[in-house]
Amino acid sequence: MFTAVFFAEQKGAISTIIANDLSYISILIMTLYIVVSGYVGKLCYLADKADKKKAKHDLSELSRRSEIGWFAAEHFFSLGLLGTIIGLIIATGGSLDSALPLTEIVAGLKEGLNTAFYTTVCGIVFSLPLQGQLMILRFKLEG
Repeated sequence: MFTAVFFAEQKGAISTIIANDLSYISILIMTLYIVVSGYVGKLCYLADKADKKKAKHDLSELSRRSEIGWFAAEHFFSLGLLGTIIGLIIATGGSLDSALPLTEIVAGLKEGLNTAFYTTVCGIVFSLPLQGQLMILRFKLEG
């Protein structure tokens, strides 16, 4: 994950997202991803350390605790959609006044649509690897 983030920042993707998201929801998604990903990593570590034959209760507890990760992964999509709606509100809020010059209307639409698209992309892009991590954890707990 650190390698992917490193290369994404080398290409300017993360900085571009942060600079163009007026709602700051993409920053929230990224921060939550880091926290929940670390939490899932800790659960994977505990699953590896647990003795599979003796610790059925411990494994079921880890499985129950992993539901927090599934909740977060599913709601990254919801946060992305919320950012989309906020972006559309920004895009249509004040920029569609017919008295404004065309350049100002286009600039307002661009800012709002950037927010809409970048938050949606963040919601999807950060949800998918987290779901992958959670599947690995599930295989460790069931196997």
